[in-house]
Amino acid sequence: MSDFLDIALEHAARGWYVFPCKGKKPLTLHGFKDASIDPRQIRAWWTKWPDANVAIACGASGIAVFDIDHGLVDFEGFSRLCRAMNLPKTYTVRTGRRDDYGVQVYFSGVVDDVGDFRVHGCNGQIKSSGGYVMAVGSVHPVSGELYQGLHGDPDKLAPLPDNVRALQTYRLPVTNGPMEKIPEGAGRHAALTSFAGTLRNRGFDYDAMLVTLVPANDSMCAVPVPYEDLEHIAQSVSRYPVPEPTATATIGRKPEENKITDWRELFHNRDAMLNAPPVTFLIKGFLQCEGVTAIAAPVRERKSLIALNVVHALLTGEKLFDYFDVVQKPSRVLYLCPEVSLGPFTDRLRKIGLMDYVGETLFCRTLSADGHLTLNAPELQPALPGSVVVLDTAIRFMEGDESSSQDARTFADSIFALLKGGAESVVMLHHSPKEGGDIMTLENIMRGSGDLGAFLACCWGTRLQDPQHPYESRSYLENLKMRDFESQPFEVTCGPDCRMRIAGDPSTETVKLQTRRGNKGNKDGKDAAAEAVIKANFRLPVRKLQEKLCALEIERGTTWIAKVRARVQADMGVAGVQVSG
Repeated sequence: MSDFLDIALEHAARGWYVFPCKGKKPLTLHGFKDASIDPRQIRAWWTKWPDANVAIACGASGIAVFDIDHGLVDFEGFSRLCRAMNLPKTYTVRTGRRDDYGVQVYFSGVVDDVGDFRVHGCNGQIKSSGGYVMAVGSVHPVSGELYQGLHGDPDKLAPLPDNVRALQTYRLPVTNGPMEKIPEGAGRHAALTSFAGTLRNRGFDYDAMLVTLVPANDSMCAVPVPYEDLEHIAQSVSRYPVPEPTATATIGRKPEENKITDWRELFHNRDAMLNAPPVTFLIKGFLQCEGVTAIAAPVRERKSLIALNVVHALLTGEKLFDYFDVVQKPSRVLYLCPEVSLGPFTDRLRKIGLMDYVGETLFCRTLSADGHLTLNAPELQPALPGSVVVLDTAIRFMEGDESSSQDARTFADSIFALLKGGAESVVMLHHSPKEGGDIMTLENIMRGSGDLGAFLACCWGTRLQDPQHPYESRSYLENLKMRDFESQPFEVTCGPDCRMRIAGDPSTETVKLQTRRGNKGNKDGKDAAAEAVIKANFRLPVRKLQEKLCALEIERGTTWIAKVRARVQADMGVAGVQVSG
């Protein structure tokens, strides 16, 4: 294949739908949804963009691609993985990455996409119904190396094996960072048995179940159980018949097939609860998995900057505020910000250093985007698995009155639907009432119905300690809903690069929210000048002193002037000075 047009036509002739990309970024308006096998359309695209890479829309092409990297090291590492997973020989491509050995294994059939998972020490993804891959001959945007065919015939793809298919029905504990595994003696066999039961309920026989248990054992257990134990688990579980569908097994079944025959089916059974996973975090002690975290404050109190620092930590793996550890990186972050235009939003991304992630693991939508995106939009659903969704601010996605309990419950259902759709976590920014007082509570920081605070896993309230000097002020953060973990209030500073850093150690230093009652002292920075005028003219009546200050464009009340005048008098040992105006 001599050029990119030839590459595109070659793949289209095979029945694989293609579209042009700059690097890995689609050049067409709707990305992989615009993919085509029409030679006229393909020629038009590559006439316009002759150097564009060729991308294959997997779902439209009827294929599922097992994308594996980070851990293979070399071809022999890939061979070991094939043997361990008993992968059939099929068309395989080496990616253009050169900082690690990555391969893409092609299978026939379409399944749901799966974000990052860990299997035999390697990271992987399944790209199918909502994904795309670069074709052989395309150029990697970072390394400049070509995607190359390793072996196999692209016209003779093997069907997707059961153990790979299992990864799209059960997401193995992930992924790109340290992960909490089940320690020895803490229910490893019970957890693996529960997982095997999930496979059995999806139709796996003994052989398919055993092959799938091997990588699950490595991923779930700090000390994997012996292979003989896995054989025993697979043998025991596969002996039992597949249960009839219940109310919880609705995917892919008609409603009439999910009729409940026993009221007990409405509830979790004891085995499920005994094997329930522990509370896990994306950012230890700050951002919880499988929950909704709020960042709440009045306007102009750095909510969005805090959220961008959270995003920076999630995507880079660096500690949040140089303090909180990232223990699990999401597949992507979806940042929905319908109240800020693209220009100002992009300026912040540049300052904080996130532009390199845009279109790869960071996907943003601002006020400048066309149309209105709702949280239940079908187009959004393929992006949810493995993601963290940021709503800046939440009220822009709420229909109705935020003070209405009914509307708040409806909004909560739309948030929970994001988690059920596969999102790892949801971060929602929320405006507080203008007059919140000097004490932050969940009730006074979350404006609107109390139901808005009720469905949160965690709520971080934040205020500027010195709102009169917003660029220099520290930010005070306090967890106002410590449902699953305990935390202490802390302060962070903010630099010109929008990066926030912790001020002190919360475990040893106590900080408090500074008062905002009354007028902030020296709010215009002219106290010293005013006191100098009063000291030079302390024998004048208060009203005359006030007039002198006004002439110098220094506004001070008579009470303030009288107090300063009395202090000056005492310091100078002067008595009998008139104090009234």
